[in-house]
Amino acid sequence: MIYRKVREEHSLRATPCSQRGVSGLIRQSWWVLLFISACFLVFLHFSEKKNRVISSLGQHLSCYRVQKAKLLQENEELKLQINSQSDPAWIQLTLMKGLGLVPEGQLKVYFHGNND
Repeated sequence: MIYRKVREEHSLRATPCSQRGVSGLIRQSWWVLLFISACFLVFLHFSEKKNRVISSLGQHLSCYRVQKAKLLQENEELKLQINSQSDPAWIQLTLMKGLGLVPEGQLKVYFHGNND
């Protein structure tokens, strides 16, 4: 008799999912579905956060590329100035621009605006 009772209990537990129905399966494993749903929501949240960070880093990268291009251009100009310092024409141009000097035989002309 004890053997029969244990066998009946075992046979009730071992019934396939199709016999118990989907609702019975959901009732028994609701916590698994809840956990999977929570994990999916956490995944969505952090993937959106990651996408925002990637976008922000992309904007920083483009700004740095523009800044790098400007600095490289300035570097080239400075190298040209350094290399041309022994050239008399460059020296004369620098004196004219920087100090406002004028070579002999030329006139310096000032234009004043009307300050009324």
